[in-house]
Amino acid sequence: MRHGTRSRIRNLALGALLAAAPALIAGGCRGKTAESALDTTLAPFRALPAEQQEPALRRALADGTAPAAVLWYELGNLAYQDASAPDAPPAGPNSATGRNAPLDSALAYFQRASALDTLFVEPLVNAGLVWDDVAEGRDAIARNAVTAARECYKHAIRLRPDDEKARCNLGSLNFRRHQYAEAIEQFNAVLARNPRSALAHYNLAIMFAESKMYREAIREWEAAAESDGDGDIGERSRQNIKVIEDLMKSEVPAGLAEPSHS
Repeated sequence: MRHGTRSRIRNLALGALLAAAPALIAGGCRGKTAESALDTTLAPFRALPAEQQEPALRRALADGTAPAAVLWYELGNLAYQDASAPDAPPAGPNSATGRNAPLDSALAYFQRASALDTLFVEPLVNAGLVWDDVAEGRDAIARNAVTAARECYKHAIRLRPDDEKARCNLGSLNFRRHQYAEAIEQFNAVLARNPRSALAHYNLAIMFAESKMYREAIREWEAAAESDGDGDIGERSRQNIKVIEDLMKSEVPAGLAEPSHS
């Protein structure tokens, strides 16, 4: 989904993980939750045609008709979407992310929202996701981005210990850095509070699938699909189950002798 605090998910394709901007097809997920006060504030802007949303947000900033931190947060969401466009403008000479101009803007807007409201969790999580995207590279900025992403997620968790997306994003970041115990700790912390968390079950399935623990992965994706039946995570979980089942049918167990033709 375009709006809201994003979570990182991946999709499996014939046994290979397609990394996206933590975690099997790329995208953020909101899940089916009751509308929050944040959603209510932003609903009039989100109802506008896409090309009218940014001008309306900037007019509201000038008029003071909505909290400035919320408006900068939503501008960050719009910029983050633009950063994934194939024709995104290149980064300038003072780029923070080293990727493209919209991604720099997204980060700056999320940081401004956080500065205006130090208890606002959502822009912290999304700033972490920007750094998480940058961390997928191999340059010096990418190496520093890992630390920056981790700090954003941890800060969000300190403010809201039960934040599902912050914990799952941190768990996914740890997993991709081969810090498996730390990753599982975050996913289990989510499930301890909400055993039906589709996002946590989904991420655990990723860990099992990459470890070739396919039955365990299927079990977790089934739990995710049950919890998010018509949602994005549910659909991706069903796709991944099909991929794993096909993979299990095609694999020859290691160590088996070749059939004799004598």
